[in-house]
Amino acid sequence: MLYLAIIFLSAFLLFQVQPLIAKLILPYFGGGSAVWTACLLFFQAFLLLGYFYAHCLTQVKSVKKQLIIHSVFLLVSVLFLPIGIQDWGDISQTSSPLQNILLLLTVSIGLPYFILSSTGPLIQRWLTYIEIGKLPYQLYSLSNVGSLLALISFPFLFEPLLTTTQQSNYWTFGYGCYALLLVTLLLKMSKLSFTSVEQSTQQALDKSVVTTTLLDKVLWIALAMVGVILLVASTNAMTQNIPPVPFLWIVPLCLYLLTFIISFHSSKWYVREYWFALFVLTACLALLMYFIGSQLDIISQVVIYACILFSACMICHGELARLKPQVQQLTLFYLFMSLGGFLGSAFVAFIAQNIFDQFLEFPLAIISVFVLLALSIYSQRNTAIKTQTWLVASNLILAVSFTVGLFYLNTLFVKTNVASERNFYGILSVKDVEVNNKVQRRLIDGTTSHGTQSLEKGNEKTPLSYYRKNTGVALTLEQLTKQRVQEGSAQNINAGFVGLGAGTLAAYGNKTDHYIFYELNPAVIFAANNYFSYLKDSAANIEVVLGDGRVSLKQQFEDSGSKQFDALVIDAFSGDSIPQHLLTKEALLLYFKHLKKDGVLAIHISNSHLNLTPLVRGLADALDKEIVYVETLADKENEHNVQWVLVTNNEFFLNDARIKIYASAWPMPNIGEKSRIIWTDDHSDLLSVLK
Repeated sequence: MLYLAIIFLSAFLLFQVQPLIAKLILPYFGGGSAVWTACLLFFQAFLLLGYFYAHCLTQVKSVKKQLIIHSVFLLVSVLFLPIGIQDWGDISQTSSPLQNILLLLTVSIGLPYFILSSTGPLIQRWLTYIEIGKLPYQLYSLSNVGSLLALISFPFLFEPLLTTTQQSNYWTFGYGCYALLLVTLLLKMSKLSFTSVEQSTQQALDKSVVTTTLLDKVLWIALAMVGVILLVASTNAMTQNIPPVPFLWIVPLCLYLLTFIISFHSSKWYVREYWFALFVLTACLALLMYFIGSQLDIISQVVIYACILFSACMICHGELARLKPQVQQLTLFYLFMSLGGFLGSAFVAFIAQNIFDQFLEFPLAIISVFVLLALSIYSQRNTAIKTQTWLVASNLILAVSFTVGLFYLNTLFVKTNVASERNFYGILSVKDVEVNNKVQRRLIDGTTSHGTQSLEKGNEKTPLSYYRKNTGVALTLEQLTKQRVQEGSAQNINAGFVGLGAGTLAAYGNKTDHYIFYELNPAVIFAANNYFSYLKDSAANIEVVLGDGRVSLKQQFEDSGSKQFDALVIDAFSGDSIPQHLLTKEALLLYFKHLKKDGVLAIHISNSHLNLTPLVRGLADALDKEIVYVETLADKENEHNVQWVLVTNNEFFLNDARIKIYASAWPMPNIGEKSRIIWTDDHSDLLSVLK
């Protein structure tokens, strides 16, 4: 029972800390989905280190020496408690802050995570010294049950009810309990006589040696690698249009773990032929989703991607379960699996980002499953010859067919591209499209348009899309200009913009205006300067600051005080929504420190999947500010409905006739106190704003 408790608790803590620590560091790196990809790389790397340590430790002939060595590492890991992160406001803003993320995670949770990672294979191997010859692979299934419960409980229990500080404290307490249980086990094992146990174990193993081929070992790595690539790629696909927060990190990871539980619990649950038939259907969906997935609502996207990931991982992990070796190679098997997982994460984080300008790793991983299944079938001698030949041939034919289909459809998909770049923050494309027989140039982040400019002669300076005339941000800049003119101000507007996009808002700048744009992604700055002309054509004095808007504003306030903005526009998007750390109470307090007393905070809340109005209303009330909701409906020339919220106590602005004419009634006129949401840096919950 002690073995079971330790394995279960270690797995629970191992996966409970993943979304927690990733959420804690998210604000420091712009809130993009790539932060989670980088975190997965760290988790896979330390899992590999833990498994490697377990493998090396169990090669020590004296079991008592093994116990002593592990006791020392365990005690040292306790010195790194409690977990948490330090304030890294001085992090350099680069196109790929991966090194900073890995270093921050290592310092924050490195050694405790390393010890937890080694627990599963180490305890299983020690158990074989006592229960000689028994294969403990069902314990691997149990550990994944603990991991799954940790992930499910996070968005539905821990995140809504506890602050991040409280979660960190509870996790630290849990690790303390784990350490006490493990020390108890080590003391019990130290009292056993292991000389006879080791001899009888070796005799039992000598009788049951089953050799594994080089192909088997390659498949251990390759199947695990492709499974992780599919996990990361599916998560990236899901979070292109929704903030990459724990809920959508956890869904794919839960499915990934569930396939391990099913595959390693009993061989009866993985019937190759049935799962192969299901995978063929979902592979067809995967090819379609790669090109048209963004056109579906978020529920449909999550369900379809979940089915694709689940069936593909069942193939990968089902074949791994069929290829598992005897006891003497148990730790080696886990080591090779973790190596595959690390290589999968590293491939997405390093290689795919540099060789692909799209998320091609997703469809290529689907194709790889067909190839690996064919190789796995070939390597297993116990499969009937006719069945083996048919399945191998079918998988190879399907792999070739999908490859041809992918590249044909992709050629059609990118034909409107003017330019495309992929970096740490995602995929940025510049496309020329025809709308109502007029050519427009669009800046596309993932699948979401972040700026549009007409290429028709004479219309190049006209703001379009989310920033067109009569939108909330247009009214803000125009009415503040009118107010400053009436006041006789020498300078019209001093405005800050968190998020650059195509630079469209620069079109509203007048000769005496000063506009500062804060942009996290250097690729966006390059595109705005080289493929769009809004910045060049603007009459205003334009300044562009590279870095996360909130981090930059905080640093500027500490260095030189308030910027005294007339208007501050929050228009930074991760996919199709503002990153969470830009919509907390602390963030708004910072914004108003940079605004003049009569300044206006304009927040862009257009979103297909999230209802941000109760959140902005709650934040405005908490700061004792008035709000104006402005919705501009789509028309023949503009396909998007646009929603902006203006937060201010500027009486001149609020009482202006034009503002009253164009501003809609608040969409929730009788909103109650319970419906008002306030996010803080220590507590935010995506489920509270899902439509």
